[in-house]
Amino acid sequence: MYIIIAGGGIAGSSIAEELLDHKHDVVIIDRERSVCEALYARNGVVTMQGDARNIEVLKEAGMARADVAMGALYRDADNLTFALLAKSFGVAKIMVNMRDPAYEEAYHLAGVTHICDINTMIRHKVLIELESPVIRVVTSLRHGQAQLIMFQVPATWDPDGITVQELARKPVFSGNCLFAGIINEAEGDRIRMPHGSDKLYPGNTVFMVTDKKSLRNIERYLEKHL
Repeated sequence: MYIIIAGGGIAGSSIAEELLDHKHDVVIIDRERSVCEALYARNGVVTMQGDARNIEVLKEAGMARADVAMGALYRDADNLTFALLAKSFGVAKIMVNMRDPAYEEAYHLAGVTHICDINTMIRHKVLIELESPVIRVVTSLRHGQAQLIMFQVPATWDPDGITVQELARKPVFSGNCLFAGIINEAEGDRIRMPHGSDKLYPGNTVFMVTDKKSLRNIERYLEKHL
């Protein structure tokens, strides 16, 4: 895909690196020449010096043929302008990094299809990890309505393993939660998509998507069985 990113800061540059690793065509627009030069020198990403809020700059960057436009500018007002201009070019996917939730409705009206609410994600992540030492939050979903979590199978569990199906039958895991992945260190660091017959062994890492209520129940269950 052809992807244009507005802003070459930490968010924009890190996203660009991931996209390049996945063989996408990426262009970063940033007003600072030094930022553009540093990004190109570091990972070879195509950069363009200019104001991503300027329609002529976007034309030159090829917005008319972009599959995705990402707003990673510092100010929400600037990302909003970028999103409106991207919509005028008919870009199918418009994504922004939102700092102030007060802009959410405006982003939707501007045609933004994906909003990354950084502050809410961090807030939920910090609160849950402070209160849930046995669980790590990978990311929050839908403004904290659900979380992608990870935990290690306790050492006290059956050394012969327990199947995903057996674990899912336990009341604590039968609510609004979904097994999303397993890492068995004996097989390397590859994440496997779980099947009912797969076994979980002490020390394995489990990824789950869960809501707040189920997360608390899982936390208490794991602490009890440490």
